[in-house]
Amino acid sequence: MATEERSKTEKPNRRRPSTKTSPAKQAQTIAELRRQVADLSQRENATNDVLRLIASSAKNLQQVLSAVAENAARLIGAQDAIIHQLDGDVLRDAAHYGLIPRTPDTTTPLNRDSVAGRAVVNRQLVHVHDILAESELEFPLAKSRSLRDGTRSVLGLPLLREGIPIGAILIRRTEVRPFSDTQIKLLKTFADQSVIAIEDARLFQELKESLEQQTATSEILGVIASSPTEIQPVLDVVAENAAKLCDATNAVIMRVVGDGFQRMAQFGDAPEPPGRHPITRGTAIGRAILDRRTIHVNDLLAQIDTEYPDARQLQQKTSVRTVLATPLLREEVSIGAILVLRREVRPFSDKQIKLLETFADQAVIAIENVRLFNELRERNAELREALDHQTATSEVLGIISRSPTDVQPVLDGVVESAAKVCGIDDVVLRLREGENMVPRAHFGSVPLGRVEINFDEPQIRWVHKHGVLHVPDARAQNEFTLVSARSFLVVPLRQQLELLGILVARRIEVRPFTPTQTKLLETFADQAVIAIENVRLFQELKELLEQQTATSEILGVIASSPTDLQPVLDVVAENAARLCDATDAVISRIDSDSRVRIIASYGTIPVPRELVQAFVVSRGTAAGRAFLDRKTIHVRDLAAEIETEFPDSKARQQLSGARTILATPMLREGLAIGTIVIRRTEVRPFSEKHIKLLETFASQAVIAIENVRLFQELQARTSELARSVGELKALGDVGQAVSSTLDLQTVLSTIVGHAVQLSGTSSGVIYEYDDSAQQFHLRASHRMEDELVEAIRAAPIRQGEGATGRATTTRTPVQVVNLLEERELGATRLRPIAARLGYRSVLAVPLL
Repeated sequence: MATEERSKTEKPNRRRPSTKTSPAKQAQTIAELRRQVADLSQRENATNDVLRLIASSAKNLQQVLSAVAENAARLIGAQDAIIHQLDGDVLRDAAHYGLIPRTPDTTTPLNRDSVAGRAVVNRQLVHVHDILAESELEFPLAKSRSLRDGTRSVLGLPLLREGIPIGAILIRRTEVRPFSDTQIKLLKTFADQSVIAIEDARLFQELKESLEQQTATSEILGVIASSPTEIQPVLDVVAENAAKLCDATNAVIMRVVGDGFQRMAQFGDAPEPPGRHPITRGTAIGRAILDRRTIHVNDLLAQIDTEYPDARQLQQKTSVRTVLATPLLREEVSIGAILVLRREVRPFSDKQIKLLETFADQAVIAIENVRLFNELRERNAELREALDHQTATSEVLGIISRSPTDVQPVLDGVVESAAKVCGIDDVVLRLREGENMVPRAHFGSVPLGRVEINFDEPQIRWVHKHGVLHVPDARAQNEFTLVSARSFLVVPLRQQLELLGILVARRIEVRPFTPTQTKLLETFADQAVIAIENVRLFQELKELLEQQTATSEILGVIASSPTDLQPVLDVVAENAARLCDATDAVISRIDSDSRVRIIASYGTIPVPRELVQAFVVSRGTAAGRAFLDRKTIHVRDLAAEIETEFPDSKARQQLSGARTILATPMLREGLAIGTIVIRRTEVRPFSEKHIKLLETFASQAVIAIENVRLFQELQARTSELARSVGELKALGDVGQAVSSTLDLQTVLSTIVGHAVQLSGTSSGVIYEYDDSAQQFHLRASHRMEDELVEAIRAAPIRQGEGATGRATTTRTPVQVVNLLEERELGATRLRPIAARLGYRSVLAVPLL
């Protein structure tokens, strides 16, 4: 007979306890009680052992499940016990203990043909008293296995996490001997322990994978930072980490060359022969390149004829079965692909697919960095080669090559070389700053005149619109004027269409400039632009490497301090202040009561003592507004806006002297949890790069906070398990009290007392049912007022009356949440007294 949960319940014993027993009967009772005490002690020891294993062996799930299986088989009296884990559409053996041999196939299909499969499908207990006595249509798979291994009585229970099945636990006997209710309850305890162990192992594995991914990213960023002009070291590290973290046999990175692709890096034995291969849809990597999307082939051999015929040679040589390919995209154009392989049919998980796409992005970044470096190097080489033939500009090029990080020597060399080569009395180079042209280099004896020239003046507008402006004689026209000059030539400094500045050549006599001189001055202007651009690119590259180094440092601290948040925040604050060129940086956390607490700071501006304590979030501060609006707030001059926009910052501004402030929120799932604020003591607004960089640091701080939170949740789970051990010990104390006396009244009083204690309730009572009178009589109570006890004794509860009567009628626990509202379940005669005494909720459990 198979039962799924308990469909029938035995009737309660109607005989009242007898107080007269013979000495032999008493001895038998004592022996039985001692046996029960021994069983309880043995179960408690087994439970404690498993809980200790769970608390100390989060990494070793197999050890914990093996201990659970052994205790289940031994304490329940079964020939063996098996723990299955759900893996897709099959149940895979995770642990086994016992003498019944296991089949070579360690998986069980997820259907109703087996006891374990049906338990998971139905999400309830399945108890088969005799598997061979079942019909041919019931449990065909379990029946065939029974004929082979001699199994007769089988009990299966699903492993549920928040109502979702994650596996099953199965115990078996080779004789027909159904399991008792006590053994079924004990198996449920072991099932709960298995769920806890599997969940702890899953959380630990997820955390481990997250740290491994961060470490891999840090390693790749480190190689990119250390090899900005070499692509091979970066791709080798990307291929290695892709294979390891995606649990693949091989990883290959391919680069598109013309109408084909060729291998650039690989990890593992080479799955592709060297040379160039055509890009076709008949291979996974070709399809990924053409479709610009990730291609996942669960079993290449099964699709070799229909989908991927061009991969036949690869499959035959390497026995590859599962393939995952993702394209390398630069501005939505496929420049290559990364491929990971497995020799067995084992599809990649969604996490591994996302991870491979991340590695592809990193490979593209590395390739793009090297391309930019090579382009810059080629551009400089071309300029050097062309200018080598022009002796007039050789000195400028030398200065450019000697000053890649300082543009001023180049600008000074440009104006000096232009004046000397072209025979010009005076040359001025002006660069645009805001709406003005400001002199940055000057050679000659002619006075500069005005220091700043407005961008809106006629000669500047002309140059901006038309290009070169040549005025042979300033006195012969009235449109353009230049102080202390008769002939002048204005050449624009352009970067694409943007006017960066002007190069002004002046002569104190009327001597127009020749076309050759004009062309040469344009060349000098181009050289100045090249120098400016070189310095800009160099500075951007330097900033990028500093950012990558800072990110690597922060990730390293996160990896080395998974449970300690402070070192990470200190590093974030330091890098935010340093890389954003700020006087200081302050990281604040917002508590649940909307109070701000400073948790990290770096810089020379002292943090006032009153700000170390918690203070309320306010829109009257830049940090408060960033937190409330969940966006970055940039205050260019705090002193100018202190009265109108940020009045709550007045006292702090006077103490700190801060003028320019940048505040960005730390967002987790769209919700602000804190802020990062950087400040400058002079009026100097932050650039867009600094704003983006600070937002990146805020994201890294959130990652660190999240990591620590996950660790703390894991520690909280461990604490909950420890509390569970304490509760089991308390239950053991109850069992000890029960076994220490034969006086029924003492036993019942002990039970009700511990029930009230463990459940955290106000009072409790045990009723005995009188079948002849169909009434419930009070037998024992704990912490219940005498008035209510006497009322219960005087008016016994009848069958079906109140929560107690309803519980015995339905044979299930009945709860009254509010006695004052749920009048149907409240005992009418007792409700006024209970309500007056302060009772509001009642829970009744039948004794069956």
